[in-house]
Amino acid sequence: MKFFYLYIILFICCVCLSCSSTKYVPEGDSLYTGSDFKIQSGESRRFIKVLRSDLEEQLKPKPNTYILGLPLKLNFYSLIGKPKKQKGLKYNLSTKFGQAPVLFSSVSTSFTQKALEATLFNNGMFDAAVNYKIHTSKNGKKTHVTYEIKTGTLYKIDDYSIQIKDTAILHLLTADTYKSSIKKGRRYDLDRIRREREKINDLLKNNGYYHFNEEYLVFEADTSGSKASVTMRLKLKSQTTKESITRYKIGGVYVALDSNYVAKHFMHKTDTAEIDRVTLYLNEDFKPSPIAEYVYLKGGEYYSMDKQQLTLSRLMGMNLFKYVDIDIVEKDSSKLDVYIHILPLPKRSVSVEIEVVSKSNNFIGPGVNLNYTDRNAFKGGEKLSFGFHGSIETQLNGQFKGLYTYELGPRLNLTIPRFILPFKVKASSYFTPNTLLTSNYTFLKRVNYFEMRTLQFSFGYKWKESLAIEHYLRPVNISFFNISHISNDFNAILEDNPALNRRYEDQLIAGIMYSYTYNQQVYPKRKNQIYFNGNIDIAGNTLSAINKLIGSPENTIGTKTVADIAYAQYAKFDIDLRNYLKTSRKTVFASHMILGWGIPYGNSSALPFVKGFFSGGTNSLRAFPVNSVGPGTYRLPDSLQSSYFIQQGGDIKIEWSAEYRFPIISIFKGAFFVDAGNVWLYKNNDLIPGAQFKLKKAFTELAIGAGFGLRVDLNFFVIRFDLATPVRKPWLTEGERWVLDDVKLGTKDWRKQNLILNIAIGYPF
Repeated sequence: MKFFYLYIILFICCVCLSCSSTKYVPEGDSLYTGSDFKIQSGESRRFIKVLRSDLEEQLKPKPNTYILGLPLKLNFYSLIGKPKKQKGLKYNLSTKFGQAPVLFSSVSTSFTQKALEATLFNNGMFDAAVNYKIHTSKNGKKTHVTYEIKTGTLYKIDDYSIQIKDTAILHLLTADTYKSSIKKGRRYDLDRIRREREKINDLLKNNGYYHFNEEYLVFEADTSGSKASVTMRLKLKSQTTKESITRYKIGGVYVALDSNYVAKHFMHKTDTAEIDRVTLYLNEDFKPSPIAEYVYLKGGEYYSMDKQQLTLSRLMGMNLFKYVDIDIVEKDSSKLDVYIHILPLPKRSVSVEIEVVSKSNNFIGPGVNLNYTDRNAFKGGEKLSFGFHGSIETQLNGQFKGLYTYELGPRLNLTIPRFILPFKVKASSYFTPNTLLTSNYTFLKRVNYFEMRTLQFSFGYKWKESLAIEHYLRPVNISFFNISHISNDFNAILEDNPALNRRYEDQLIAGIMYSYTYNQQVYPKRKNQIYFNGNIDIAGNTLSAINKLIGSPENTIGTKTVADIAYAQYAKFDIDLRNYLKTSRKTVFASHMILGWGIPYGNSSALPFVKGFFSGGTNSLRAFPVNSVGPGTYRLPDSLQSSYFIQQGGDIKIEWSAEYRFPIISIFKGAFFVDAGNVWLYKNNDLIPGAQFKLKKAFTELAIGAGFGLRVDLNFFVIRFDLATPVRKPWLTEGERWVLDDVKLGTKDWRKQNLILNIAIGYPF
C-alpha cells in the first residue's frame, strides 16, 4: 500500500514537471520570474531586514506562485490549456487550480525604480541610488530583474522644535503628559511623521478643538545643517482657520427618544430628568440613570472626540437601541450643544428552533429550543432570556435499536450592560461591559440505564479590552450532578468496569473561572490571522475550607462531603490556539492546537466527567467516533465499544489539526486535513492500564487520522461533510499502530470500521 501512494505522488510530480511553464508565453515576450535586491549599506542587518520588507512591497506585479520550489499552478494551467471562454469546466479549472503566466511586458522597471527610491527617501536615505539589471534566459523565454541599491548615509533628526503661536496648543504639545515620537537622534521616517500628525490631531480633538484637522499641521525638514542630519519644525499652515484653533466647551447635553418612535407608540415623555449634567427626555419604559451613565460628554467640559465615540459605542453596546445618533450643534463661537437621539429596539422577542440531530453512534432524533427575550426587563437595558430545550434520540438500527435517550430543561439568563460592583470602574475601551447571571437545569434519561439531573449557576463579568481581546471572569460558578434510578443492567456494567464509577457519582463543583480570548479574525485584511483562547478553572478550595471548619464526614467510597454531597477539587488549564494563513486570495492553510491540563487533588482522584477532556468526533479527531480515543493506549472492552454513552475521557489533552482549504466551484469548497491527538489521566489508575500521561511516551501514543472534506458555503452557514480514516491507532501494540498497510477499500467490514463520515454545520475550527 505504501508503494501505491508513492506511485501516485511520483505520477503527479512527473505530470507537473513535464509541462512547460512557458507554453503560453507569446512570441516577443517572456515569463517574469520575479526580482531580487543587491543592497550595499553600512546599516545593521536588522534594519536592512525591515527595509527589505518595505522594498518588496513595491515590486509589482508578483510573479507566479511557487509551491515546494515548483510553479505547480502555472504548470497545471499549461497542462489543461488556455480557456477560450470565460465559463465552463476548463475555465473553472484554470482559474481555481491554475495560474496564467505573469509576463515581463506587464513589468515597468522604471516605475518600480522610482517607487524604490521614494521608499528609501521616506526611510531617511536621502542620497540613496537605485539601478537595475534585466537577466533573460538563453532561449529568451524567462526574465528576472535585479535591483542594485546603495542606501548611502542614514539621515537622523538633529533638532525638533514646535513653532506654533497659539499658547494653548503649544502647552498641550509640550506638556509632560504628551510623549512625542519625533525625537532628537531618531532616524527620519515619513511613516512616523504621519502617525505623529494623527496623534496630535487626536490630542487636540480630545481637548476642545472640535474643528481642527490634521491637514493644518506641517512638518518642515531642513537638511542644510551638519552632514546626515535633519532639523525638524512643526508649524500650522497659513490657511489654518480661526474656528480650527478655537477651543470649544460643551453647553447642554440632551438625550431624547426618537420623535417617530414616540408618535408610533402613542407615548408621552415624562418629566425631564437631569443626571450629572445630562438632561434626559424619556418615558416610563426607561430609567434615566443607566442611560446617563454612558453619556461621557458633560456640560461645562471641553469637547472630546474620544468621549463622543465612547458615548456612541457604550449606548449601542447596551443592545437596547436600533440606532444612536449624536448631533452636535454650534451654540456660539465657543460652545457646543449635544443632542443624542435614541431609537429603541422591540422590547420582546420569541423564537422557536427545531432541529434534527444525527450522531456518529447512529443515534438520531428531533430537538426543539424555545426562547423568550425581554431586552429591557428592569428598564435599564437588562436582557432577560428564558428558554426551554428538549430532545429525544434513538438508534434506528444496530445493537441499541429501540433504546432511546431524552433530555429537557429550562434556562434563565440575565445580562446587565454594566458592571455590578461595589466600586466604580473607569471606562477603558469603547465596548460596553456586561454582568452575567446564567442558570439552567437539565433532566436526562437514558431509558433502561439511569436518570441524570444537572443544575448549574454562574455569576460573572464579560468585557472587551479591544476589538480583538475579550475577558470573561466568573467568580461564582456552581454545578451539581445527580445520578438516580440506576438500572440493574447499568449496575452490571459498572461492576464489570469499576474504573467508570468515578464518572457516574453525585458531585458538587464550585469554583472560579477565567477566560481570555485574542482573535485577529476581526481584521479580515490580515494575511496571517491568529486566534487564542486560554481558560483557568479552579474548584473545590472554598468547599474544602468549609469542610475543615465543620468537619463533615466522608461517604462510602472515602470522598469528603459538604451537606452529604461529594465535591470536586481540581485546577484545570487549557489553551486553544489557531492560525489561518491565506496562501492566496481564496485558499487558506488553517491549523489548530489544543493543550489541556487538569490537576485533580485533595478530594478528587480525577477530573469530574463534565470537566474532563475528550478526543474524537466531528470537531476533534474526525477519523474516530465521538469521544472514543484514549485515555492513552487504553481502550474500552469490546463489550462496551458500541455503547452509546460510555465515554472514558481524561485529565490531559494534546490535539493538533491542519487543513488546506480551497474553492472548487460556486458554493462548493474542499479541504484536505489531518488530525492528531489523545487524552491521558493525570494519576495512575490500575483499573485503566496505559492511561497515565508520561511525557516520554506521549507523542508515540497519538491517534492520527486524515481525510477529505466537502463544504457547502451558503454564506450565512456552512454544511460540512468530512470523510476520514485512521492512520494511527494508539491502542494497538507498539510497532503495529500505523495502519496504512491495512487499508482494504474493497472490504465491507474494513470500510464500516475505518471510514468515518462527519456531517456538521460550520467549520471544525
